[in-house]
Amino acid sequence: MSGIILPCDCKIEIGYINPETYASVVNHKLRKEILKTLYRMSVNGPISKQQIADRLGVGYHQLIYQLNNQLKEFWMVREEKKVRGTRMELIEPAKPHTVFITFGSNDTIFLVDPMANLFGPLSRVGIRCDVCTEEGARECVEHVKSACSCAPVPSEAEKRIMLSNGRRTPFRAVDHAIICAIEGLPKGEKCKVEIPCGSCSFIGKIE
Repeated sequence: MSGIILPCDCKIEIGYINPETYASVVNHKLRKEILKTLYRMSVNGPISKQQIADRLGVGYHQLIYQLNNQLKEFWMVREEKKVRGTRMELIEPAKPHTVFITFGSNDTIFLVDPMANLFGPLSRVGIRCDVCTEEGARECVEHVKSACSCAPVPSEAEKRIMLSNGRRTPFRAVDHAIICAIEGLPKGEKCKVEIPCGSCSFIGKIE
């Protein structure tokens, strides 16, 4: 998307999404498009619902139905404006830096990453870091390891889970964030990963 202003750091947080919400999003093309558009269009600030509808070429009321009934946990109102005597809400993602995961049988991990337009089993859709070069990915991981103490070196059990989900060593930044989340979920803990992203290949490919 032209006009995106890069932040000083890329922030990535792994959050849990319940399986029902995951299924309702992943199995519905329009909901995936709405989330992707919301996350990408609001990088520089909140946007109106009409802007999303216009970008997607869908009816305003159709969009409102999806936002209010199926996607309400993904967005929030940032501010309100009066336009020609009516109230216009400007919205943004409720958790703009979050990659959502849920779990299935046999330690299967499922992913919802609206910014990266990745929806589905981790083994099939991969992670946003997969677009990065090996050198770029290595630099990010070194930063993660120095800044995050929760799982700089995955345990053998954590390695097995990631390998069974199609990931390969050396793991990349989002892989490590997922490992941190797996370790922290039983304790109710979250891990935020921040990496310098001035040369981030993923950010550079957002359109």
